[in-house]
Amino acid sequence: MVIKFKDVKLKISKNENNRFWKPIGQFWNITQIKINDEWYNCTLRFIKKNNKYYIQFRHPMKVEKRTNLVKEIICEGLYKEVETSIFKYNLVQYLENTHSINSISYDIRKSIFDRRRMMLIFSLALIPSLLFYFINANYDNVIIHLIAENTWVQTFFFFLTISGFISIFHPFSIRKEIGKDDIKEIAKETMEEEKRNEDIKRSATF
Repeated sequence: MVIKFKDVKLKISKNENNRFWKPIGQFWNITQIKINDEWYNCTLRFIKKNNKYYIQFRHPMKVEKRTNLVKEIICEGLYKEVETSIFKYNLVQYLENTHSINSISYDIRKSIFDRRRMMLIFSLALIPSLLFYFINANYDNVIIHLIAENTWVQTFFFFLTISGFISIFHPFSIRKEIGKDDIKEIAKETMEEEKRNEDIKRSATF
């Protein structure tokens, strides 16, 4: 996206490391300023003083996309400062992925992803319960009558009640236990994931 500020053009491109789903971190998007008809990577600084809003364009440089090597530097430090509206001030921060809204969004998405198993289990309990209610409410308690008249169904629910009561004092599970090979595989995948994350962080940082 390209945003104009008087005589300055700012382009903000998505950082591929910023995933909406399965987030691995919150990274800055790529900001570039147009100088002599060429785009240069730059950093931004947001300043508010005397109820006025300013954006500073700093460290414009030409960066090799694949290797992140710096090919050309226009200047060190401040290159240009522009006054802007409060709307653009907040919009640029949002597009750069540094606004407080971005942090809130990331925390919510990360929390949902980390708790996806719990939410799935909760949904498995909630959806059948809602179906049970609506079917009984609209079809003259047909399921309740079925349970009341069927010994096998009553026995099944009795078993679930007793096993649930026992699990309070002695938790049990039918899941397969983790063996040595599983532990080695998990450790290997974890080390590879950490190495990949470090490579991503290095490539996403000037």
